[in-house]
Amino acid sequence: MAHPNGKTMSSIGFSKHGKTSELAKNSVAYPHGFDARNNIVIKVHAAAVNPVDKALLSGDLKMVFPVATFPHVISYDVAGVVEEADLEGKFSVGQPVFARLFGSPKDGKKTPWYRGAMAEYCVADTSNVVLKPENLSFEEAASIPLVGMTALQVLKASGLKEGDSIFISGGAGGVGTMAIQLAKHVFKASRVVTTASKGEKEKLCKSLGADVVVDYKTSNFVEVYGGTNADKFDVCFDTTGESLQMSSIVNDGGRIVTIAGMATLEELRRIGGTAWILKLFVKRKAKRKEHKAAQSVNADWNYLFLSPSHADLSTLASHLKSGAIKPVLDGVWDFHSEDDNDGWKGAFNRSFSGRAMGKCVVKIV
Repeated sequence: MAHPNGKTMSSIGFSKHGKTSELAKNSVAYPHGFDARNNIVIKVHAAAVNPVDKALLSGDLKMVFPVATFPHVISYDVAGVVEEADLEGKFSVGQPVFARLFGSPKDGKKTPWYRGAMAEYCVADTSNVVLKPENLSFEEAASIPLVGMTALQVLKASGLKEGDSIFISGGAGGVGTMAIQLAKHVFKASRVVTTASKGEKEKLCKSLGADVVVDYKTSNFVEVYGGTNADKFDVCFDTTGESLQMSSIVNDGGRIVTIAGMATLEELRRIGGTAWILKLFVKRKAKRKEHKAAQSVNADWNYLFLSPSHADLSTLASHLKSGAIKPVLDGVWDFHSEDDNDGWKGAFNRSFSGRAMGKCVVKIV
């Protein structure tokens, strides 16, 4: 959709669903056609890649999050400076901000190109935008929204409270690094156990607040914590697709929450998946084997998808400002470089590999 004045911007996106090789640098229209009352244009300084971007790129989520046009700008975590303020006056030009680009019901049923973060400019609904803490760089701020809000929402949904014990799988990943910090330093869990490989990742997890790190390459957490007299957990947080096995290590009356694998039909409906065809291949919670396994030990199992929440992003901003939690970056890549390793392609390859320690961020300004 061309800009009325022919104005364009550089972006990274895909012209059809597929593999990472479909991603390319494109010239697209500068943002226009949005409701200026409650949206701002952000001059993007940094954007972060998330594993869910791979699912959006491949088309796995196209029945839940269809795109309006191709090429579609990818990635939805952003930090930058307000270029055009909203008419309601919540923000002003020049303010440093960060956001998760969820879009708005007013966008229609399909996501417009200007809701993608991996471009020189993007559009954010003001309900999804928070001022950037001064002690964070733009790259650090861009790394936070999805992983921070996901971890916070899971921990709240799990009912984790001071003194509880929690098991978090995949502690060195983007969500894992946030979950460890929030569980230990904000929710005040008494015991935080996670999984990671020995060496750098183990050290990272311990530095963030993990009491014990199980080396998943040499140990099975079910064997370590699944015995009759073992120290089991009040809460299990699954980021790696292992929630079925967690029924062996959860306490009677405990809670298992997963963000990995296939969502439940109820959760897809809750976040706006209205397509009738979903019910043909997505199971309801009651029919999931993970739920049945949890029920068999008098525990609860749920799948959680991230929800827009200005309050949660604001809470994270205050914890970041106080130093209770900190961003964890695997690396920063250059938007303007086409180099396979140092350029923007490197960020996607690294994030999608599943081997990153923390977040992969692309620097634009």
